[in-house]
Amino acid sequence: MTELEPLLKRIEQLTPYFGRARDDLTALTTRARHQDYKGALQNARLVVEMILRSLATTELKHTPGKAMLDELLSKFRQQAHASVIPTNILAHMGTVQAWGNLSSHDHAGGLHEAGVKVGLEDALTALNSLVAILSWYKERYAQEPESPVPAAPSEPVASTAAPPKASPANNRRLALVGGALLAILVVALGLFSLHASERAAQLRKQLDVLVTESGEPPVPAACKEKDASAVEALVAVVPKLSDQLPEASRPQEANAALETLRAQSQRWGPEGSFFVAKASFLTGHPDAAAMSAALECKDFAAAENLAGRMAALANDWLESAEHYQRAAELDARFWKPRFNLGLLALQKQRVEEAVQFLERATELAPEIPEVSLFLGHAYAARAQASQSAGKQEETVADRDRAKAAWCRARQKGSRQAEFFCK
Repeated sequence: MTELEPLLKRIEQLTPYFGRARDDLTALTTRARHQDYKGALQNARLVVEMILRSLATTELKHTPGKAMLDELLSKFRQQAHASVIPTNILAHMGTVQAWGNLSSHDHAGGLHEAGVKVGLEDALTALNSLVAILSWYKERYAQEPESPVPAAPSEPVASTAAPPKASPANNRRLALVGGALLAILVVALGLFSLHASERAAQLRKQLDVLVTESGEPPVPAACKEKDASAVEALVAVVPKLSDQLPEASRPQEANAALETLRAQSQRWGPEGSFFVAKASFLTGHPDAAAMSAALECKDFAAAENLAGRMAALANDWLESAEHYQRAAELDARFWKPRFNLGLLALQKQRVEEAVQFLERATELAPEIPEVSLFLGHAYAARAQASQSAGKQEETVADRDRAKAAWCRARQKGSRQAEFFCK
């Protein structure tokens, strides 16, 4: 399973709403699961072309004729038709266009030269945009283990033999030896307890550092795992759930983390359940029971944010927003829920709200390219609204802000931003 799986499942959910584009959407998901990313992106390009041809017919009252994607996109970008498709959706269409064109044409010279390569990261970029396009179009235009019972220990069998009689002298020697052994045992147990306590404290400190490095706020003290073996298991798996891992290896690492977590014999508390839920989400099979167990900790900001992502994956936008809002209220410096709220607002065309959330997320996480990328989309959407209202000065200012945000994203490594920072 790849990190594409949640996107492919979402595309499959949306497929029935797209008429004659259904065949290409079905082919797309099949090709992507077989790692034919070039083929999948060619299908994505065709789907966007069909959507634009439909909009040209119904909204512009034009006959599209033989017009293809590049020409259709240019038409909808014209000022006269600027109100039909939101700027951020046009930007997503441009992303699918760029990767679709790359996948559809030969860019080499001689037949023995290496041709263009399209990898998982490229597919993730394009299909993220395609899902945004499909979701917008559907909303606006579409017709509609049980634990085994442990065996009871066997009853001890009483011996019928008479015990040997002990002499008083032997009794005294036994008492002295027993007392000495008891004293040694008490000291040894005390030392063992001390070392175990120190080890648990070291593991906890190590885990807290890993959580902070992952960009998540601290777990509330009352919700932290207390057992040293549990904390040790979390120390082993948290790096496997990091956003810093290469995208192609994340599903495999998340699967390994999930196996480790589920192999633990003890019942997880809210902290452990959070990481079970996170690992399951990254594999594309969210564990709702683990998520509920994590949310039993009432002030767990990271769990609220993850619950929002799970709700969004299930297309429950209201519940998703409630979790993100709760996460943002719990931690004033947690950028992730603010970024997610910005994306929701952008999707709902609440551009001023989107700008506010994404500007704050950028202040908190200036090193994250995706935040700057979508801030650029929000500025561009606001510029479109200003243009429609005849506010030329605001339009120019927001277009400049959008370009600056996109170029910051490109400098931070966003490949998608390369199409906008020009």
